[in-house]
Amino acid sequence: MTPKVQTPQENRAKQHHEETIEVLRAALQKMEAELHRVREEAQNRGHLVDILHEVMGNLSSDEIFHMLTRRLARALDLSQASVVLAKAGDEMGVVATAFEAPSLQNLQIKVDRYPEIAAALLDQRPVLIRDIHVSPWYTELRKRWEQEGVSVSVKSVIALPFYLDDDTSGVFLLRRDQSKPEFDEGDVEFASTVVGSALAAIRRAHAVELTRADNVRLEVLAHTDPLTQLLNRRALTLRLVAEMDRVRRYDSMLSLLMVDLDYFKFVNDTYGHLAGDEVLHEVAALLQRSTRTVDFVARYGGEEFVVVLPETTSAGAMAFAERVRERIERHSFLGTDRGGAKLTTSIGVATFPSPGVDTVETLFAKADEALYRAKEQGRNRVCV
Repeated sequence: MTPKVQTPQENRAKQHHEETIEVLRAALQKMEAELHRVREEAQNRGHLVDILHEVMGNLSSDEIFHMLTRRLARALDLSQASVVLAKAGDEMGVVATAFEAPSLQNLQIKVDRYPEIAAALLDQRPVLIRDIHVSPWYTELRKRWEQEGVSVSVKSVIALPFYLDDDTSGVFLLRRDQSKPEFDEGDVEFASTVVGSALAAIRRAHAVELTRADNVRLEVLAHTDPLTQLLNRRALTLRLVAEMDRVRRYDSMLSLLMVDLDYFKFVNDTYGHLAGDEVLHEVAALLQRSTRTVDFVARYGGEEFVVVLPETTSAGAMAFAERVRERIERHSFLGTDRGGAKLTTSIGVATFPSPGVDTVETLFAKADEALYRAKEQGRNRVCV
């Protein structure tokens, strides 16, 4: 049978058909590559969202460093991930946290053994070393490893510099060993995006930590007498209200001592007001040493102090007040080099509950009346 001879038109049609198939095949391959890229980007965005969601929680900066290295290690399939704290030109750096060794903290390292760290700190730009076993950056170190017989499993390295404030800067050091693919520019871009976004959260964590510390200090200042470091009058009243509520609930009792230094003006006139402040500080320390952990001491104003004794009867409070009076009378204030100033004190005692005493105000009034009697009777005594 004679084969059919194709006409020129049929040949051109066949060629056009084949070219069309080739174009479609190329387009399909391009679409598949684009789909793969989109999937990777979506996966990376998912990692990024997860990381930032975790970062934006109420974490300290140390916790954020640790969390970030852990999440980067998972997202980029890292062998090692650590945060090295250092500044440009430093000889030593400190490993603040490491994914591969969670318990490791504050390990000192020599920066010259990590050229990528030194370069990232100096230029403040990410450094990518695809293979440290051929990179010129590691030429000298490879010679040293050979001389020392050191086998290095790490192959690929990324160093991402960061800056928080004048005291905190360093590098995120990301590494893969020889069993994993080399890093590429896409890995650098993704890691830089994550770290850059997280820095804002870390700075916020720093600010929160500082604010909390400031709030604690302000809270202490609001409740503390600055000279003696005892409770101030406002804090005393709050504590006393709470303690009296407890007494009512449990059918208990408490006693209050109003302690006033006798002739304190003489100390200021003789030794000066700075010496007077020193004496008040010494009296505060003496009162605190004399009390139990459940008791509390406050500076009521001037040279007056208050001691609150929970679970203490009037007789027990009188005995305690007498011991305090004797201790102050025997004490030499201002040290022997200034003559060892001597003081006495008058103390008024009141107990709650007792007739006519059912509020904080009446408890203070009762103790103040007893103190006035102690003064009227010659001072250096205890009255109830």
